[in-house]
Amino acid sequence: MNFRLKKSTIEDAGIGVFSTTHIKKGEKLKALFCEDDTRWLSHQEFDNLRVCSELKENFAIQYDDGYSVPADYNCLSIGWYLNHNENTNLHANEDHEYFASRDITPGEELFINYDKL
Repeated sequence: MNFRLKKSTIEDAGIGVFSTTHIKKGEKLKALFCEDDTRWLSHQEFDNLRVCSELKENFAIQYDDGYSVPADYNCLSIGWYLNHNENTNLHANEDHEYFASRDITPGEELFINYDKL
């Protein structure tokens, strides 16, 4: 399973992730994130993180008790470029493993619902 980064189909969303192969409903998308690609930061650690505000805004998942961020902001896995959409074709489980919610065709942009992570 391969993916491609290119301009998102969502206006002003920047880069998006696109499938280059057919993905069957229920299939796990293993290659979106590299192993050990994320780290956990408390709110204070996130506030003190020395990266530009644009990176912090675009590549962090906020939770009540802290943030999940890339382990290395200079080496982002392709999964960090997934865009939000209410009409998703991916979903994640409690372990943040991603699965196809329906069949996905080659060339289709991949979407998740940020509110359901």
